[in-house]
Amino acid sequence: MKTKTPDTTMIQTNVAFIHHDASMDEAVKKMVSNQISSLLVYDNEDRAVGILTERDVVHKFTLLILQDKMSRTVSTVMTRPLVCASASNFEVDIPRLHAELGIRHFPIVRGDFVARGAPLVSDIVGLVSTTDLAREYLNRLAAHQPADTPPRQPTTLSVICQNRSEGNFYQNIFEQLNFKVSLETSISKNITNKFQDDSRILIEFDTFPAEEQKIILQDLKSWPGRLIIATSREELLPVFRKHLHGHHQHVALKPLNLPHCARLFAQ
Repeated sequence: MKTKTPDTTMIQTNVAFIHHDASMDEAVKKMVSNQISSLLVYDNEDRAVGILTERDVVHKFTLLILQDKMSRTVSTVMTRPLVCASASNFEVDIPRLHAELGIRHFPIVRGDFVARGAPLVSDIVGLVSTTDLAREYLNRLAAHQPADTPPRQPTTLSVICQNRSEGNFYQNIFEQLNFKVSLETSISKNITNKFQDDSRILIEFDTFPAEEQKIILQDLKSWPGRLIIATSREELLPVFRKHLHGHHQHVALKPLNLPHCARLFAQ
């Protein structure tokens, strides 16, 4: 059987690095000035020992209440250990590792092994994110359309998430994937009455209090459209499946496999 060759064009080769003893002030300025969302962190032995992402800055660093936090080293905030995908199989590695670990940025290492720990900087050939994979899928989908087919218009997606920062994350990701995102932080009849058979809906179930979760469950059977309901509570899966209807409605365990979600909504 012929092995599929990965599309290496989606690998970002202009990877930015920073030393683990550098200050967070230096790291943040580097991310802003270069308009990048991640920095790979290396140590004195030129080994990549971690990664600093926008999510680390927003969810860990900005919450610190310390007068000297800008002088704190990158190593105190970065995510570790570093998990890399293989250059020869990253299109399979990344969705699997994202589903297992919730990681969204993957350094790509030479060869066909997955490195967990501290690979040499010289073995890193680039970087791929889950967003890159989903965008590439949609590009391939568009490429298989007949030549006279007009460009795909943005698909409208309703993201229902009471936690605004989490909702903003989804909005940012899906807008990069050519979705027009409407972010809702509450459930109301004014919102759900607008749903049609062609609606796309993503619900972050865990962000709602218990009483509103009950309302969501009760109303699911009447909701039309393509739906993904996200939860980290595996014990609720049988409950959701009783309330969902049709093969276009799904329940998904977090962390979400965002490329897979984009494919479901784009179909």
